[in-house]
Amino acid sequence: MSRKQPVIIDTLGKLLDDGYQFNLWCLDCSRGGISPIEPFVKKLGRDHPIYVRGHAKCGRKNVEVRIQAPAGGVRPVQG
Repeated sequence: MSRKQPVIIDTLGKLLDDGYQFNLWCLDCSRGGISPIEPFVKKLGRDHPIYVRGHAKCGRKNVEVRIQAPAGGVRPVQG
């Protein structure tokens, strides 16, 4: 069986510039929270594609990561 290839959504720097954050959710203990992207940019660089691996505050690694859109009114105008 072949492995699925990851899809690059964007770079960390672009998401940071546009005001996005990560929404982390532990599937084992059902705890979650918002995590800023800036620490990931400092560690991995602005041009790093999004391959997020990490753990929740509970220490488990069964974590779902979603990209949290900027708050209404903060989003840059497109088009």
